[in-house]
Amino acid sequence: MNPVAPRPVFWHLLLLASLLWGGEILRRDCWEPDEARVAYIAREMARDGHWLVPHRHGEFYAHKPPLLYWLINLFSFSTGLPIGRLTVRLPGFFAGLLTLWATGRLAERWASAKAAWPAVLTLCSTYLFWHEIGFARPDGLLLGWTIGALALLFWNDDEPAFWKPVLAWLFMGLGILTKGPVGLIVPAGAYAAARFAAGEGRLLRKSHWIWGPPLALALPATWLGLVWWTGAPEGYLRELLIGQNLERAAGELGHRQPFYYYLPSAAADLLPWTLVLPAAALALFRNPAHRPLLRRLAGWFGFVWFFFSLLASKRNVYILGAFPAAAILVGTAWSDLDSADFLAARFARAAFRILFLAAGAGLLAAGFWPGLPIAPWTLRIPGLIALLGGIALLPEAPGFHRASFYRRAALAWLAAEAAVGLFVYPAVNPLKTPVALAEAVRERLPADRPLLLYAMNGEILASHSNRRGERVDTPDELFAAMRRERRGFAVFSKRAFDAWPAGAPLTGATGNFRSGSKRYVWLEFDLTHSELPDGLPSGASK
Repeated sequence: MNPVAPRPVFWHLLLLASLLWGGEILRRDCWEPDEARVAYIAREMARDGHWLVPHRHGEFYAHKPPLLYWLINLFSFSTGLPIGRLTVRLPGFFAGLLTLWATGRLAERWASAKAAWPAVLTLCSTYLFWHEIGFARPDGLLLGWTIGALALLFWNDDEPAFWKPVLAWLFMGLGILTKGPVGLIVPAGAYAAARFAAGEGRLLRKSHWIWGPPLALALPATWLGLVWWTGAPEGYLRELLIGQNLERAAGELGHRQPFYYYLPSAAADLLPWTLVLPAAALALFRNPAHRPLLRRLAGWFGFVWFFFSLLASKRNVYILGAFPAAAILVGTAWSDLDSADFLAARFARAAFRILFLAAGAGLLAAGFWPGLPIAPWTLRIPGLIALLGGIALLPEAPGFHRASFYRRAALAWLAAEAAVGLFVYPAVNPLKTPVALAEAVRERLPADRPLLLYAMNGEILASHSNRRGERVDTPDELFAAMRRERRGFAVFSKRAFDAWPAGAPLTGATGNFRSGSKRYVWLEFDLTHSELPDGLPSGASK
């Protein structure tokens, strides 16, 4: 594959994506909180037939619409594979492919053919994009619908065809089914803001603004109509429409952050290309032919940034839809920045060298740290790649031309990311997953019996144990479940177990284990020849 060949085609992108994320997808377990939850809910959807309303532990789950869980089950059915590390990540993987394809096409259309591959390589080596496409979360899938819709609308402005806006608004409808109203607001708003910022407002005079939004809304409306018609669980629609949208936006469900939150978070999440953005913007501004492009990208990026900054609830991943705009900006400026001598360009190249050398040296040093909880060699491989990449960026590096500086940087960074996914992440699996619990439960708890979870959702515990979870929130509820089951497992956080009421003793074999940073205790109970009290004694505190 020639990394600077014009017009990256699907097979090139598939090969690139498979090399970058393939090791992680195939070898990393489902981690908490989001991946384990996604896998568990998708599995429960298939097992219990809750196709319209996602469920968790037998109760409705209204935090997200169902499209991601549908797609996971579709991939599981079509491949014949169980719902697990591969099938839960395939929707995001193909969404990443769509995003890379659309980004390359927009770079080619707006700048030149030689900007397409640089934009693609910039995007897939950006930290947050690489991270989200590798993880099974709704945000990667939402990004695919968002950027696909944007590309179709921009493409339709240049080469009108009725099917393009139809498909674009349908993508927005699918975005709503993935993560709510932002699936429509972000692409429609970014498209309009980009055109206005570039002085191209006349291109917005299209009839699809009249029929497009109803078309997009028809998809979630059809689903909600079926939910209502088949008898929605009490409270589900209120929680879905009000709680998870209006109340979440107002910060009532957490993630409250100040207005300026995305300034430091985006600086970290755009690495390593944060170091290049000022120089890239200046390079485009210095070229009068590129100033409309700079304004267009600023409108796109600025809308996403400003919209989510207005909301009280903020997470770094919310502005992921702006990252392709930054990638196009940097990719367009690659050839100029390779040899430019103005201060910002020299600073960017020097900063890249320092970053690579520091990252490589740091990972290599960590690989020799005594008491490391994973195999040391797994850190040494990406460390060596980053260190060699930094050496290859030095001005006196033999066999390289200065004109290929950012190509070398992007390929070295991608190789280091791929090594992390292939070697480091799998080595961390035992630290991030409840291995001890899963082994004990699979050996001694029948597949049709629930795993009792005290005062927690614990999707990762139930998911890795391959058992249905049942949440119990009080000692009385736990005792009732234990009397019903007679034999089984109950799991507590270490803090909850240590604070258990002294007047209501728990009997059975216990085991301590960890999953990630959390500490747990399991209780293996057997009431075949004993009984629990009907309720807590009057002196026991809850």
